[in-house]
Amino acid sequence: MGGSFRGLPNLLGKKGTLGPPILLIAIFARWAWVVGLCPPPLRTHLEHVLGGTLQHHLSTFHAALILFCVLLSAHLMHFMASNVPGVTWRLWLVANLGLNGIFFILGLLPCSGLFFGPSRLSLLRAVWESIIAPFGPVTFWHVIVADYMTSLANAFSDLQLVACISPHIFRSGLGSDGIYVRSTELWHDFYLTCADSYANAIGLALPFWIRLMQCLKVYSTTREGKNLWNALKYSTFFPLVYAGYLRRHEPSHFHDQCFVAAAVVQSTYCFIWDVHMDWGLFWLAELRGDSAEGYACCGGKPVVARIREPLLISQSVLAHLALCAFDLALRFIWALSVFGGVPGRGAGMLFFELVEILRRTVWAVFRIDRST
Repeated sequence: MGGSFRGLPNLLGKKGTLGPPILLIAIFARWAWVVGLCPPPLRTHLEHVLGGTLQHHLSTFHAALILFCVLLSAHLMHFMASNVPGVTWRLWLVANLGLNGIFFILGLLPCSGLFFGPSRLSLLRAVWESIIAPFGPVTFWHVIVADYMTSLANAFSDLQLVACISPHIFRSGLGSDGIYVRSTELWHDFYLTCADSYANAIGLALPFWIRLMQCLKVYSTTREGKNLWNALKYSTFFPLVYAGYLRRHEPSHFHDQCFVAAAVVQSTYCFIWDVHMDWGLFWLAELRGDSAEGYACCGGKPVVARIREPLLISQSVLAHLALCAFDLALRFIWALSVFGGVPGRGAGMLFFELVEILRRTVWAVFRIDRST
């Protein structure tokens, strides 16, 4: 039976059509956690830099819960229909495509009085203006939204796979021996062909192109050099995407080395930027007098590394050091898993994507702390 339900592993086994809705729910739930974590003074500042009133975090949790109930309902119907003898209309695929369609419709509801309209329309506007960068505005809210989109890079790849594989599955019908072939088996058959394509590589690279264009737009108005360095950071993703494509398309030891080198450069650059620029945790402070502390380089003034003050979220230096270790590890793990070919059809990749959303959420908390 094409839609037989055999537990959670089977439900997530080919997660291309199911992954994006799950990740979207996770983002809403964790953004609600970010807003709820902010103390009132920081929340007021956050509203100022975002340019509007924040939706209450419980309302955002409510939205995530509604979407989660929609997901469960879709697969409850899938489970019930899969136990009806003789059903051969691709229950698994239809349920997941319908689920994506419902999420799309809920997001694009034109009426501001339905489904948290003002906040939803603000998010949609920010997404659209980010996509058309550098022609749209770039505010702190646009940066937050677009950075979350980079954490969804593999979800963009999944959507390309859905668009590529689904028509093949619906056209396949019965096997050569007249026996019905499960949708998940057909997904596996067509996966490599659709994944090994320029369209899939473009899907992975698109979110980073958006952030690159935002950085160049900000530089065009401010002429601050740091925005060029930030643009360079996002440009390091493109060699990584291309190296991952070559590694799948033409496996070789040389391409493996190129991929590892690109992953090291990209992850290291992003980690340093997270800690130094986005969070501003450690700065080099000049020393005065005859202090024995610090060090001098090339005849310059002696300096010493200091942790930034004030720290609004946590005053613990150890907590911030643990945060840095957490970010460093997940930066490398995510790059190697998403771009390096960890099987993208199963729950294993979904786990890495959810962990990346967690890392992005923690990043957002301390990025907001830094913006004060």
